[in-house]
Amino acid sequence: MKTIYSILYVTLNASLNERVSMGLLMSNGEQHVFDFSSEKLLAIKGIINPNGYQLVKAYFKNISRSINNDSISNEHLFNNLSSKRNWISEGYISYLSKYSNNLIQFSEAKVIDIELNHSNFNKLFEKYIFNRGEEPLTEKRESVLKKVKRRLYPKIDTRVNLDQPLDSSHFENLFTPLEVNFIGINGVTVTGQTLDFEKKHYNLENDIARFVSLTKAIELKEQKRGQYYVIGREPIVENKRNHGLWEQIRDAEFLEFIDVDEVGLVEEYMVKNDVKPYFVQEQ
Repeated sequence: MKTIYSILYVTLNASLNERVSMGLLMSNGEQHVFDFSSEKLLAIKGIINPNGYQLVKAYFKNISRSINNDSISNEHLFNNLSSKRNWISEGYISYLSKYSNNLIQFSEAKVIDIELNHSNFNKLFEKYIFNRGEEPLTEKRESVLKKVKRRLYPKIDTRVNLDQPLDSSHFENLFTPLEVNFIGINGVTVTGQTLDFEKKHYNLENDIARFVSLTKAIELKEQKRGQYYVIGREPIVENKRNHGLWEQIRDAEFLEFIDVDEVGLVEEYMVKNDVKPYFVQEQ
């Protein structure tokens, strides 16, 4: 069974044919793997217009859902692609390479004589898209939580309750108490939690489970879906289990993943929707 791959490009300047490789799709007819570089996507944010950036981000996220989630909705951007994965074929990818829109372009499907597995996928990804493992281990980065508190908290402190402890007295079906980074309301509950995707896997799983439990408790009380933000940073791909959790969060339909360098999107939402603190503080 042959393996094919296609590189997905984002067009920066159509008239000059300027484009940047952003994602990689591989398939052997039965198994399919897709990933894109969040780092490069963030890097082009200031180069393309805001609507184009959001379209690209949503497009790649929907392809991830299409391939990695068996229960996706039919409502996604590329309407000519089936929600099942039968569109992933050499012929159809070649068709897309000729008739894609001006912003996102597939390369011709190429046949490669290697087995489809994550190791080979990562080798091609680092060759054609981005080497995600080059960050020096000695470089001390500001923690995600410290960055959120420094950059986001001052911008939203009048619109939400910050570092709010929650338990079953607030939401009846919240069985495990937790402290959420922020919570507000604008007709629906708006809440967000910072996750460190570089911490020990067990602790990360626990943090995710507690926040997801909160979202379910909110929906049982409010009887409608809220706006739930997860703020974090993509872990290195070599940390397979944590990177897998990060991909699931990034592609989840009921959560909105925000890269720590894009926290301005949270502020924009709150201003646009006039979010107010969920709990009235006693004077």
